Amino acid sequence: MISPKQPRNLIAGLRGASRGKGLVRASLLLVAAAVIAAVASAFGIARDYGYLHASILTGSAGGQYQALATRLADRAKREHGTLVVIPTAGSIENVTRLANGRGGCAEKFALIQDGTPVPADARLELLGRLPEPESLVLLGRPGNAFRTFADLRGTSIGIGPEGSGTAYLMRQLFEDPDLQELHVRLSHHGLREQAELVAQSKLDIAAFVIQEDAEFLRTIIRQHGFEIVSPQDLQGLIARYPWLSLGLIPAGRYDVVRPLPAVDKQIARLGTLVIAGPCAQRADRIALLMLLAAELPGFVRGNPPSSTSSATVLPLAREAHQFFLTGEPEIADRYFPWLVNLMSPAYWVYLVMAVTILFQCVERLQPISALADRFGTREARNSPQAARRSRPHPRTNACSSSRAADGRSGEARHCGGHHGAFGGTARPLPASD
Repeated sequence: MISPKQPRNLIAGLRGASRGKGLVRASLLLVAAAVIAAVASAFGIARDYGYLHASILTGSAGGQYQALATRLADRAKREHGTLVVIPTAGSIENVTRLANGRGGCAEKFALIQDGTPVPADARLELLGRLPEPESLVLLGRPGNAFRTFADLRGTSIGIGPEGSGTAYLMRQLFEDPDLQELHVRLSHHGLREQAELVAQSKLDIAAFVIQEDAEFLRTIIRQHGFEIVSPQDLQGLIARYPWLSLGLIPAGRYDVVRPLPAVDKQIARLGTLVIAGPCAQRADRIALLMLLAAELPGFVRGNPPSSTSSATVLPLAREAHQFFLTGEPEIADRYFPWLVNLMSPAYWVYLVMAVTILFQCVERLQPISALADRFGTREARNSPQAARRSRPHPRTNACSSSRAADGRSGEARHCGGHHGAFGGTARPLPASD
């Protein structure tokens, strides 16, 4: 027999569980939204560079790297940001310090020249290339006789401070087998020092990697009347290094009266790279990209770099790739820098998708819950009828009672179906005597 106390319907049993899961998911969503709102309100909306606290490694004091970094720092300071300019020996030192995380993670950015070797495990990333290339300028005294590389045999050349990009490049060039035969003497000096040594005839040539319009370069050329040393076979040497290109400094570039130089001079040119260390967070990187774009009009147009030297193998930072696509930061980067440090805006899309799917699941559970309600109501309505059907039939009870009475009288009575037997085949009564 069916017991009336048995559960009415399986769907009705699942109804409460589905509602419970929906409430839990909705509660988790509300909690997540509340946390995000609390974080955003706690840190506020950024309208300037007040969140920027970083430093940038440059090069020798008075050099072009330091001049550019100083302008960036002044621009950040006007909008309440902090960008500390740190003079260094140059590109080699910058890579070493940034990779080692010196300065308690305050040193986050650096300027280096293309071709500077970067270890594969340095965890440095490329933010972009400056729009104006630098020039390798060789300066000698007036009236020098350096017309080809062969004329440099046995000369002394100042190559800048040890650890500078200039020193690395000059040693790399003169390590070629054919130039090694010239027995050129290379020595390290400060920028101003080696200019003075050339003027005093203690050095034959001073080498500088610098932008050709730098005020420092203009000053020392005009002060000492230096001539630019431009070997006629320079192009053959440049062709060996893909990251170098051939440039031209026109006559009279630094003095049109004397003129300086007297004729057009060929020079080697190379790019300047902006790199970020592992301590630089997304908001810091976006801030520096915004400063560079504001200070250098051609910065966005000339990036991302199509290629770099094989020695300077650096991946392009994800933030830089997104920045160069539109030429400006995303809304989240501009107004919620604290939040993007926790999670990149690229992942916000996935969060929105997950929330949308969650809401769709909750909406789809509502018809199931309603269906469970209808089944439950129908089952409740049909339960009294089922209970009545499950009770013993009166005829069965009467038949049982009659059978008991007939057993005493010895008579046979047929009950139930048309076969006339109750519970099986009727047994014949024994014959009377």
